[in-house]
Amino acid sequence: MPKKRRAVPIVVSLGIVCTVTIALLYFKLARTGLHHPIFVYLPPIALLAMIYGSVPALIGAAAALASATYFLYEPAYSFAIANRLEVGDLLWFALLAVIVTKCARALRPSPKLPEAVTAGRRVGKIV
Repeated sequence: MPKKRRAVPIVVSLGIVCTVTIALLYFKLARTGLHHPIFVYLPPIALLAMIYGSVPALIGAAAALASATYFLYEPAYSFAIANRLEVGDLLWFALLAVIVTKCARALRPSPKLPEAVTAGRRVGKIV
């Protein structure tokens, strides 16, 4: 049972990355694609970090990096990148994904927060 509990966040993160990749690939094939499609992955990665923690978000960021390189950048269906500017996009995304993951993780509510709040209220009433 614990393995299933640990696998669910990873499966959810990979599912979100697949969904975003399919949407971006659709827009690319319809010739209305974005110039820097990798940065569309940042909000879902931040949401994953807030809900499930750092590890599933970083796994999702790595999957986003790989899927964007393979599907969205030219030459298509290859991990080679023709434009050096796009390599910079991918490097900036990797850096921003780590920063966003750590910041969003800090925004995650602590399980000890209700105890601390109630303990502070008790101390306030005693004094």
